[in-house]
Amino acid sequence: MRRNKQEHEIDIKSWLFKFRSNWYWFALSAVIALAAGYVYVKSSPRVFEFKSTLLLGDQQTGSKKAQELLEVLDVQSRGIKVEDEIGLLSSAEMIKQALRKLDFTVAYYRVTDHWLNNISDLVVEEEYKSAPYEVELDTSSIQLVDIPITVRLLDKNTYELEIEAQNAPRYDFRTNAVIGSIPQLSFKKTLKFGEPYKDENLSLTLERSDVENLPPATKYYFVINSLESLVKQQQGSLGIAPIDREARVLVLGSKGSIPDKQVAFLNTLMAEYVANDLKDKNENGMKTLEFIDSQLGTLSDSLRQSKNALSSFRSNNRIANINVQSNLNYEKLSQLEAERARLNTDKTYYENILDQIRNGNGIAQSVSPTVGGIQSPILNNLFLQLAELNQKKAGYRTTATEENPMLRKIEGEIANTRGAIEANLQNLVESANISITNVSERINKIEATLASLPENERRLMDLQSQSEFIDKKYDFLLEKRAEASIALATNATDKKIVDKASMVGTAPVNVKPKMIYLLALIIGLAIPAGVIVLLSNVDNTIQGKNDLSNLTNIPFLGVVAHGSKSDKLAVLNNQRSAIAESFRSIRINLQYLMANQDFKVIGLTSSISGEGKTFCSVNLSSEIAMSGKRVVLIESDMRKPTFSKYFPVAESVGLSSYLTQGLPLGEVVQKTPLENLDIIPCGPIPNNALHLLEVPRMQQLIAELKEHYDYIVIDTPPIGYVSEYFVLMRHMDVNLYVVKHKYTNKDMLAEINELYNAKRIKNIYMIMNDLNYNKTYEYGYKKNAKYYYA
Repeated sequence: MRRNKQEHEIDIKSWLFKFRSNWYWFALSAVIALAAGYVYVKSSPRVFEFKSTLLLGDQQTGSKKAQELLEVLDVQSRGIKVEDEIGLLSSAEMIKQALRKLDFTVAYYRVTDHWLNNISDLVVEEEYKSAPYEVELDTSSIQLVDIPITVRLLDKNTYELEIEAQNAPRYDFRTNAVIGSIPQLSFKKTLKFGEPYKDENLSLTLERSDVENLPPATKYYFVINSLESLVKQQQGSLGIAPIDREARVLVLGSKGSIPDKQVAFLNTLMAEYVANDLKDKNENGMKTLEFIDSQLGTLSDSLRQSKNALSSFRSNNRIANINVQSNLNYEKLSQLEAERARLNTDKTYYENILDQIRNGNGIAQSVSPTVGGIQSPILNNLFLQLAELNQKKAGYRTTATEENPMLRKIEGEIANTRGAIEANLQNLVESANISITNVSERINKIEATLASLPENERRLMDLQSQSEFIDKKYDFLLEKRAEASIALATNATDKKIVDKASMVGTAPVNVKPKMIYLLALIIGLAIPAGVIVLLSNVDNTIQGKNDLSNLTNIPFLGVVAHGSKSDKLAVLNNQRSAIAESFRSIRINLQYLMANQDFKVIGLTSSISGEGKTFCSVNLSSEIAMSGKRVVLIESDMRKPTFSKYFPVAESVGLSSYLTQGLPLGEVVQKTPLENLDIIPCGPIPNNALHLLEVPRMQQLIAELKEHYDYIVIDTPPIGYVSEYFVLMRHMDVNLYVVKHKYTNKDMLAEINELYNAKRIKNIYMIMNDLNYNKTYEYGYKKNAKYYYA
């Protein structure tokens, strides 16, 4: 089938006509869409957006100025990871900590006095500190959570409590855990305000509030929220992001319907986050002080004992001075003893930290404990790396499960780092043992030298050395304790609230009536338009003259207007009708085409049955006869004769009897009520109509009829079913191909197009039957010609 390029072009006028002719569907759809938009606008809770900003510090512990002044930590700070801090800030534990400081457990709602609520509870508003009652919970008892509990105010002193729920959770606020559920719950009870109510599932007291000028409401209800549901609500609406890729200023965003609640939540969350940071830093400082205090307690007794021993020895032995040589030896011995003691202290300190590392105690989760005296940069960096990995792990745990590959990787890195720290501490202990052994050997040599000194002098020097060593060690620890105390006293968090929470704009972010109504209108108009386009594209029937011009090159002769199916002889019965005018136009077009030629035989066919081929044959013959021409109409469709529906015919004789029995022409031609119009019905139905039409007598019939009539019109069978048309085609001077508006399938024109393109058929023209002027824009102007038609 040949199709022109124009078939794929968009005909704007055609689509506008289709849309206009179905205007009522657009109106109905628009009304429904606008109504749905109205319900959405009224029933949707208003959600507002809130923002605040928080500054992250760049130091691990302590006050920055104190560290610069005292140099308590001799390591380079690596700063913080913004992603990890975001994870901690949005973690469930941090949100729980903030929610415990707020009174969000009970949420209050009001079903407004709106006509939509007569259908269902569609228009519901949440209240915060503005409800006509207040719920006081007994958190030591079991409560029903996450279900609506209806409150109907009966008067100023009484109310009705009602619960209708399925699978209602029972919640223990002491452990923050669900301990079961009730499959089906139906509860209604009348109580007084201020009167406690308690059963196995509920324990509360409703107090009448002092709120005045309350808006009208049909009913109220409240929901007791579990801590987990509150965390999910806040986590779902919370968004945290840095203001810039490299920035340490975080923007906290949240959405909610109650401004006071969301502002309080964001401010409390930031305050708890900052307080936790300072708390962690103070705890690290306290651990350092506790370690130094424990060492000072041990040295205090040793110092006192050494002083007493030295004093007693001097008093008992009356020794005041020691010679210079002895003093030099003993001074050197004292220095070595001090060095050995320092090494022993370091060793003890290393072993203490190593024990904590192996047992997984607090120091493994904190920063490098350099205040105690570790001077190894490698070990200090390993402690910093361990702290950073632990912080990163905490951030991932807020969103990841234990099976997460990244979490497993971090845990492996933590284990490796702990192993490296343990190995370094073990090396330091071994190094201390070697140094202690070396110093001890040197001490033994000096002691051997001093052995020759007088016993009293040697004993005195021993006591002096011991006392001086303990005294120096005690002074050293006192100095370090003072430094640690100053660092703890000046401890401050580097995290700071920059902007407290506030609402962004004044309009809700989810409900914008003008935009919603516009969108609803667009959707309301798009749905019927889409359906019309879909149905038009699915409909493969011929819709108008443009379809024919796109599907075939066969010339177009005219259209037959739509009319009543009961009016078979429309041309004869109502000569002022649109159908009569249609056939009149076709007759004139035929006469114009046949003006210079001696055309006699006109054949009409179609693709399939039901397209109005016989109707067009009868009415076109009638119109030509009414113009004064003598016309004979032949019914050649001997498989399905239909002339009896149009004329009173004798079915005993006709075309079949003429061709088979040799009857004279006068016996098969029958008169009609219309002057100048005769018909030849098919007669008795033969066994083989195709062979019958091929006999030479058919050619004789056409030739004889040409002598008596001006026009011969042959009503042929449809070419889509049988082959008789191809036999009769050689007798015809003009071929009229009938298609029916919105009935004939476009693919049915393939066969006639092949005949035309192969030039096997001559003088063929298209007629479109049953065209409703009101349903096509091509002839839409004719619907206004009713004054010209009767």
